[in-house]
Amino acid sequence: MSSKRQSPKILKKADNAPLTRADLQFDLLACLFSDSNEVFTDPFPSQIDGRPARSRVTFRNLYVNAILHSPKASKLLKDKMSDTPEFATHFAMLSLLTNVGRINTTMSFFPEMKTTIRTYHPVPALQKTSGSLQDAPRLKSILKAVVYDRDSPKIATTLRDCRSRIDAGISPPTHISNLIFILANETVSISKSHFSGEVDFLDLFTSVHLSSESRARAFLWLVYNYYEAAAGNENGNSENPFSDPSTPGERPALHELTEAEVALENVDPEDEIEISDKLVAQRMQFLSSQSPKDPSKGGKGSIKDDESVISVDSAMKAKGKRRGLPASGKSKNGKATANGSKSFVDQLTPSRFSDLQYHSSPHRASPFQARQPRLIAAPTHRYSPYGYPHDKHWANVARRTRSGPPRTLLEHAWHVVARSDPLADSGDELEDDHHRNDYVQRLNIVCRLRGKDPTPEPE
Repeated sequence: MSSKRQSPKILKKADNAPLTRADLQFDLLACLFSDSNEVFTDPFPSQIDGRPARSRVTFRNLYVNAILHSPKASKLLKDKMSDTPEFATHFAMLSLLTNVGRINTTMSFFPEMKTTIRTYHPVPALQKTSGSLQDAPRLKSILKAVVYDRDSPKIATTLRDCRSRIDAGISPPTHISNLIFILANETVSISKSHFSGEVDFLDLFTSVHLSSESRARAFLWLVYNYYEAAAGNENGNSENPFSDPSTPGERPALHELTEAEVALENVDPEDEIEISDKLVAQRMQFLSSQSPKDPSKGGKGSIKDDESVISVDSAMKAKGKRRGLPASGKSKNGKATANGSKSFVDQLTPSRFSDLQYHSSPHRASPFQARQPRLIAAPTHRYSPYGYPHDKHWANVARRTRSGPPRTLLEHAWHVVARSDPLADSGDELEDDHHRNDYVQRLNIVCRLRGKDPTPEPE
């Protein structure tokens, strides 16, 4: 029997690509979570049916109850899992795939996901009930946060730890999610010890040509072997209930399938295909609502050649709406200024080359500004310890800027403090060449300092 895999052990799919039943190996998961053998000791009081701690339960109830006892599981998630058993099963199935490393932490399963460091994937087989499947990092943190008193003061980290605890009469030796993490980490040794090197532990969750039912039974056999009792242990059950009936205590046989038989497993039904299409359309609609506006409209987020193309008039309107400034070249009393655009630029931008003092907006005057007029006076010269040709640079910037003469770092910092609304959305702030040049100067300084010896400690 070959250990060749038809798909990689870790799922890798493009953004918005659904996870099909074949990707999940859904028939395998269904066998695991529908097994009716109540042979596992649950160390926690059951939040499913109210059983006391150390009751014998099925694998499904053991795993779901571990999630319900995780400090990282939110109250909303716990209530949803308690009220909707089907959702609890589906959430536990996806958690198990994260537990064994089949799903990595770059995947997310809700359409409203915004971060670009994750990819969104519908999971129609597990999204037939309302409720968020969240994302892989949260699933993993929930599983890792489960607290079991037997893991104090040192949590079990290897199969040897688990077996030694069982031999000492400590059963279970650790909580179920931690045991599965250990099994996934020691997949090679498990292959040598229990599968004669033909398959390894993670192969059980991929689309190898082995029946889903036999793989599920082999998984439950492994879990029981390291969770309940070692073979031949006088303190526990020496007979593993998932063993092959013909060979008590031994690993169950793995049944190979033909190509035709493989095609009959993990088939996506029509209703799940419709759910997938609906979720993909929902994701596309969300992305379109979050995308930047058309550059031709000059709205927020429109860019051209990596520079802002927001006009002075549109800036005046945006500022006027947010802070009560005039939307045109008119003052508050309705009188027009001689040059509305120029007044706006002079009002917002301190000139580095003029003798005029930079005054803050009358709507944002502060006592600190009144007491420290020197801090906002336009300097005539700025010393720089770096060899950058600032004068030539600023001359070039001044020729192309749309918002007036450039500012020094100090002037721009004061402008941001005095003019920015701390309660406004950062996406609504007016970005201009001053912001861009400030970023460029900071980046140049960081680049020059990189690789230099650190500043010595003061004497």
